Amino acid sequence: MNLEEFATDFIENSTIEIEDDSEAFEEAVTQDLLEYIKDCGEVLEPEICNIKLRKIKINAYDYNDENESLDLFITIAKKGTKLQKVADDDVLKAFEKAQNAYYLIKNGEFETNSQDPANSITELIEIIRDSKNIIKNIRVFVLTNGVTSPSITPSDSSADNVFWDYELWDIERIYQQYLIRAGKQKIEIDFEKEYKYQLKCLQMDDVSKNVVEYITILPASILADLYGRYKQGLLEKNVRTFLQFKAKVNIGIRETLRSTPDLFLAYNNGISTTADSVEVKFENGIQYISKIVNLQIVNGGQTTASIYYTSGEKEINLNNVFVQTKLTVIKQDTIVPDLISKISKYANSQTAIKNSDFSSNTKFHTSIEAFSRSEWIPVAPGNKSISKWFYERVRGQYLDERSRLLTSKEKQRFDQEYPKKFKFSKTDLAKYEMCWQQRPYDACLGGEKNFNLFEKSYNLNNSDIDLSYYQRLIGKALLFNMIDKLYSEMKIGGYKVNVVSYVFSWLSYKTAKKINLIKIWENQSISAELNSLIREMIPVVFFHITNPLRSGMNITDWYKKQDCWYSLRDKLIDCSSIENQLLTNEELIEVNGSGQLSDLELENIKTASEIKSDTWFQIAKWARENQKLTAFDRKLAYNVGILLNRKIQLSPKQAKTALRIYKQAVDNGFN
Repeated sequence: MNLEEFATDFIENSTIEIEDDSEAFEEAVTQDLLEYIKDCGEVLEPEICNIKLRKIKINAYDYNDENESLDLFITIAKKGTKLQKVADDDVLKAFEKAQNAYYLIKNGEFETNSQDPANSITELIEIIRDSKNIIKNIRVFVLTNGVTSPSITPSDSSADNVFWDYELWDIERIYQQYLIRAGKQKIEIDFEKEYKYQLKCLQMDDVSKNVVEYITILPASILADLYGRYKQGLLEKNVRTFLQFKAKVNIGIRETLRSTPDLFLAYNNGISTTADSVEVKFENGIQYISKIVNLQIVNGGQTTASIYYTSGEKEINLNNVFVQTKLTVIKQDTIVPDLISKISKYANSQTAIKNSDFSSNTKFHTSIEAFSRSEWIPVAPGNKSISKWFYERVRGQYLDERSRLLTSKEKQRFDQEYPKKFKFSKTDLAKYEMCWQQRPYDACLGGEKNFNLFEKSYNLNNSDIDLSYYQRLIGKALLFNMIDKLYSEMKIGGYKVNVVSYVFSWLSYKTAKKINLIKIWENQSISAELNSLIREMIPVVFFHITNPLRSGMNITDWYKKQDCWYSLRDKLIDCSSIENQLLTNEELIEVNGSGQLSDLELENIKTASEIKSDTWFQIAKWARENQKLTAFDRKLAYNVGILLNRKIQLSPKQAKTALRIYKQAVDNGFN
């Protein structure tokens, strides 16, 4: 597939299910371009944020408080099926519009009407204003599905203690990522031709029939240039997802490069790399590597990215900086399966990157992936099912698999079998599960942080995933996505991701997790009654999270607090309209039996729930009047009565504690 064919295919893929709506078209192009950039590792999870006025424009943003950095994205979307040129002036104006937007917001000169759909940028406005003295680095990305001039990108600059970095991603650069991802373009480095450099090396004795090993010292300037050209295409796929490259780099590496660059080699452990082949030569008895074919960094990505980003700072000189490099050349007839992946895993396991970083390969995720590739979406009797959901176990997997298809018919068949709207990732899964477990405040921390909390909460290696769990998971995805869709339709304002997370958790709480998720899976939709209930909940939740209890509290801090959730969950909302669609207690216990709960936990819940709510109230009253039990136990007994009175299922911990309190009360004379 050449560039023109790729551009045509890209447009067709972006416009699937998009009506003749210029804003929707631009958003679809933005989403698809961001998929490639996310896979490349340049960004994490940008939020779509459409604002378009005469001299300002922003299509998406990505804020990282830990790295004190803000990314702004502006899209130039070209319609039509043919490859189109983007004028230099349009590119430069796009960069300028992003900067204008930042300064207008920062200086308090930009306002938005709460009734205006453009209010979706409310959160970005708040982030910029609240962190204007914190942000140290701003990257402006101009994205386009057209072709641009190669040297039109402005040079990096700094102003008001903020470092500005400019990135241009046109369809040609996206095409290069496609070729690298599909394995159709290998990274070849000719040191003499490209860098006029002879790379001394030491070749180890030939001790393996699978690999040849070299040790060399690589100039940091060359390593930085390679990363600047290929970015995450240089990094072995297994570690791409876990290396987060932002403007604020590893403090130790940066400080060494600034203060004692000549000691970098002494301080740093170096990098591990692989290659398909190398060309070597000898001069005066010294061995040199002249060319490397398909270089991949399997350990040391953080070092590489840190050198690259620090090299852009003023007064940084890499002339005396060198990096120890182990190069493993994989012989063509090697018989060890997944050898590069194993080298990557074992090399990283000896460093600060922990085994949890490789969670993509746990039993939990591989099981979800297997079901997503085998389970067809239910259809009406007599019809043929043609589509499946696609679980992206590894970032970029969807695009990977699609990019490897050669013909248009194969791609069309793939798009029909795995529609884009049915794709979900590990961070999406974690968001559904954490919100279902009524932890929206964790989900609001962002994709990566929430995923880490999710992993700590679940024993993923020992989780038995059956078909029922998978179908209920898709039911959660459908419910979450429908809340998202309804929120957009209602055009209430910003904070969409946060409002949707809280509405989802509120539904879980108010129904005691009894929503029939299997029925949603079977219908691939929600009922009219549930739809109406969600529409009632959305304004309540929006008002709640945008009006913190404590005066002057930052909204973005408020919805990340447990207090925000606790002060919402018991607010009154009439859920009687969907009572006939909820599972019974017996059905719920049966469902949970195929999930995370043990037989003992299920038995405790059943036994504790069979004790009437009035009995728990009487225990609390008796204990208070007779000074029995602890104050904590008296309160918990009362709370259990409240939960059972509201037909809310007890958690395993609540049930176990409740039975202990009941036994203790009986032993102390309660009748």
